[in-house]
Amino acid sequence: MIAAETEQGLTRLGILFENTLPYSPYQNGKQEAFWGQVEGRLLPMLEGVVDLRLEQLNEATQAWIELEYNRKVHSETGQTPLQRFLNDKNVGQPCPSTQQLQLAFTLEERRLQRHSDGTLSLQAIRFEVPSRYGHLKELAVRYASWDLSTVYLADPKTGAILCRIYPQDKTKNAEGRRAPRNSEQSPAEPPAPAGMAPLLEQLMQQYAATGLPPAYLPQPQNPQNPS
Repeated sequence: MIAAETEQGLTRLGILFENTLPYSPYQNGKQEAFWGQVEGRLLPMLEGVVDLRLEQLNEATQAWIELEYNRKVHSETGQTPLQRFLNDKNVGQPCPSTQQLQLAFTLEERRLQRHSDGTLSLQAIRFEVPSRYGHLKELAVRYASWDLSTVYLADPKTGAILCRIYPQDKTKNAEGRRAPRNSEQSPAEPPAPAGMAPLLEQLMQQYAATGLPPAYLPQPQNPQNPS
């Protein structure tokens, strides 16, 4: 099993994720070999530490990798991992920023908007929807299930982030006062009159060129009442 945030995040970053078969360590040889070094070399050196903290474990692991693991000559290649990496072809990719990674590893779901107050429900928490999206019935929401402090509206077609939404203020909502939900977009100006259609103008010119009298009795502009 893998979290949906991880699956969608890897897809957004262009990384192909394939599960290995159960009880098949040979399909993940590099990682298994690395964990063999961790369990056989690093962890025994930490057995005597009482109340090992995560901070100490991180510092010890970093020092062991940089000063021993990456500088130990491999029995088959005859090079250290660091030399092998520097002398070989660079196939690495630039790492995205922290914000891009945070947005990538999120779960995208659809939620219905409650138009009476312009909110949507997410894990029993109501979030306010900006007024400019008040006409939408269904919204695409991006979030991480372990952190609802950052929830975003996304374009369901392109996946682009539209805006961030925030939980509803229950204290203000309980007061009963409601602000008018006006659209943030200015009303579009009416288009300029296009005038008469070109085809109709052409027909009128052709009819006038015939010299035929009009088929109706024209009325004077300012009719006078007979005395």
